[in-house]
Amino acid sequence: MASEASGDKVSEVLHELNVQTLVHIPKVGPFDFSITNAVVYMWVAAIIVFVFFVVVSRRLRKDPGRLQTIAEVLLNFATGHLTGQMGEKGKKYYYIVLTLFCYIFVMNMVGLIPKPGLLRPYTPTANINVTFGLAAVVFCVTQFQGIKRHGFGGYVKSWLTPPGVPKLLVAPLNAIFFVVHLMGEFFKPLSLAIRLFGNTIAGHLVILVMLALVLKAASYIIAIPPLLFVVAMLGFEVFVAFIQAYIFSLLSVIYIESAIYAGH
Repeated sequence: MASEASGDKVSEVLHELNVQTLVHIPKVGPFDFSITNAVVYMWVAAIIVFVFFVVVSRRLRKDPGRLQTIAEVLLNFATGHLTGQMGEKGKKYYYIVLTLFCYIFVMNMVGLIPKPGLLRPYTPTANINVTFGLAAVVFCVTQFQGIKRHGFGGYVKSWLTPPGVPKLLVAPLNAIFFVVHLMGEFFKPLSLAIRLFGNTIAGHLVILVMLALVLKAASYIIAIPPLLFVVAMLGFEVFVAFIQAYIFSLLSVIYIESAIYAGH
């Protein structure tokens, strides 16, 4: 009986990695609009980010308080360190990048907060569909910016060989450059999605496995080392939550900037 109880606890801990349907909605073709715990925690993260900036914007003071200071640090971080190299042409995308950074970071942090099973805990960024959706936004913005700035023909031309190539090599090299660049454009969002998903789920999986060992241990002495490891991993995962949001945002800036200044 004791082994069965510990087994149930272990499976309950690992169940946090599963997407659970909360409200079932019939599919429309291949699209499933059911509300899952992943969707709910995405909403929670979005509400936190939205409410934070709305509250700060309505309480602006010459002598900033704690919340305003945090918001100003985030804004300076986004417009300076993250997107400073974009210049005036990319200024309109400062706030998209800031939103991506804050949203991903908050989703990561929401997933790290211990929650009872009744709340169906889940980390949205541990789902490849969520991370790919975020990457798809960056992909669409990048392609839109490239076509808008240079026209479709000019944007595609920037993928081809640069001036100065011997005429005999232009045609074959153009074919190679075009295919490689086209594949690269589609692999960019894929790499963004997989990087964020892989790093998030790996950290959570390690923590959950160690928690399962703690619950399964029959002795407090045996449970202490994995418990200490879980505490250390939670601290490390806070750092990873920031780093992954930062890397995703920084790569997004690089991709959008490459489209803005294509051919330069």
